[in-house]
Amino acid sequence: MGYGQEEVVKREIDSVLKLIKEDGGFGCISTNKKINDPRKPHKSCARLTVEYLLLVAELSLKSYRPECADALVHYFAKRNIFYRTDDMQTPMVDVMLGTFFPPDPIKIGAHQIVYALRVLGCEPDSEAMQAGYKVLNQHRQQNGRYMLTASKSVPAFKVGNVGEENKWVTLYAYMAQE
Repeated sequence: MGYGQEEVVKREIDSVLKLIKEDGGFGCISTNKKINDPRKPHKSCARLTVEYLLLVAELSLKSYRPECADALVHYFAKRNIFYRTDDMQTPMVDVMLGTFFPPDPIKIGAHQIVYALRVLGCEPDSEAMQAGYKVLNQHRQQNGRYMLTASKSVPAFKVGNVGEENKWVTLYAYMAQE
């Protein structure tokens, strides 16, 4: 929106990105006092960490690579992007395995997550990216385009029909594979 070079915006982004947890993710936003108690360790929130991943990827495209970028890549790479560390067959969040579009604060599709990791330098032949491509290719049609698996019930703009090929999902899936 043109504010990226404003010092106040840069400072705010830097201060937010410094809230990264030891496990490489970001904490939940919650009104629960137990979750927000800074004296108690808590695991990161996968849904919120995906939001930060997208932010850091976009910042990297603007030639600004925040200090937390490598930690975010590692956070997802050690999970083969989508899975729990204690059970690599169980997704952290089910919607992450689909091609949800447009993204919202708690639902980000596989095509955008894999794309963000690729932007941040995750190697295409790595185990994590291969797992990501496997999930993406489950939504690939015979004509090479990708299907939209879910969307908001009332999206802000016409994104296409769920269950049909989608130009936006296809775009991100192709960019993830470059």
